[in-house]
Amino acid sequence: MKNQIETLLTKLEYGEVINFNNSYLIINSDESNIRTANKNIKNSFIVIPVSLLSFHKVEIKTNEDFLKFKVRRNFKSIHSFFSKNFKILNIIDLSSKSNLNLDEKKIVKVFKKLNLLPFPIFLNITQANKRTASFFKLEEIYKLLNQSKVIYKNQAFLPLKKNKNVKIYLFDDLILNITHYALVFNFDNKNTIPNIRIHSSCLTGDLMGSQKCDCGYQLDTAMDYMSKRKSIGILIYLNQEGRGLGIHNKIISYNIQNNGYDTYEADNILGFTGDERNYKAAIQILKYFEYKKFNLITNNPEKIDALKNNGFIINKIIKIKPGITKFNKKYLVTKKNIGKHMLNL
Repeated sequence: MKNQIETLLTKLEYGEVINFNNSYLIINSDESNIRTANKNIKNSFIVIPVSLLSFHKVEIKTNEDFLKFKVRRNFKSIHSFFSKNFKILNIIDLSSKSNLNLDEKKIVKVFKKLNLLPFPIFLNITQANKRTASFFKLEEIYKLLNQSKVIYKNQAFLPLKKNKNVKIYLFDDLILNITHYALVFNFDNKNTIPNIRIHSSCLTGDLMGSQKCDCGYQLDTAMDYMSKRKSIGILIYLNQEGRGLGIHNKIISYNIQNNGYDTYEADNILGFTGDERNYKAAIQILKYFEYKKFNLITNNPEKIDALKNNGFIINKIIKIKPGITKFNKKYLVTKKNIGKHMLNL
């Protein structure tokens, strides 16, 4: 199971051609892959987000999120597609546009789940390159990536600066081959209602102190709150960077935002929704700890709904006051207005 996903991701990331069901020969539209497969790209088909077309002032009336176009000429880098100076109509044949069928939509969802840019390029199929491409069954991959299997791996005592009574737990995601973490504060106080925080990783905010978001502020605030209480606190740290986009796409999104777009608009231009996360892993981790009822530290109604829909009882919602800076004020307003986060700005 794990090896199949790992093999697919590795081959897509490093430019090899993928054969799905003997129907689709695909490469990932990353820069190195474009160079590798350059001679095969002209007259192939590329999937383009409709929001990216709008970014380039190409307006098409459609209810679809993605459309497929014939590639008119080779191009050097997919990153150029996110420049305002890029002439997208020089690259794609607008008259060739077509809707994606169900299998093609599944392929886009596979790309998104693997944190790849969701711009697969469908190459022309010949018997010669079918034999050299790595073969995968689309339906098997698609089903795997819509599952979640998280298992406990290990734990250790981890005294922190503000609380010495802490343990760290490791949980492996067997589908995506990543590790999630949990910090358990005051682990000896078993007979208390725990305080729970589900936090998605943010390399730039949590580790580097970025002021573009409030992630690091939320993490510090939640840890301070748990450290000062006598009851058990569990901080579940999910390995899903950039609201599920991955660090590479998050950085591209930052560059798009520099053109005046908010975080949700920038993610849409990339082909993602404003939030690609789910909380299946967190739910499995909570079940491991066997807590059915708890206080939840969050401003995010989607987390509340996900937990309630899976049978958990939320005793109390503990909101985090926003950490506003001149760099993240627009970001927070967008989180409130579009993401419906419970923020008092």
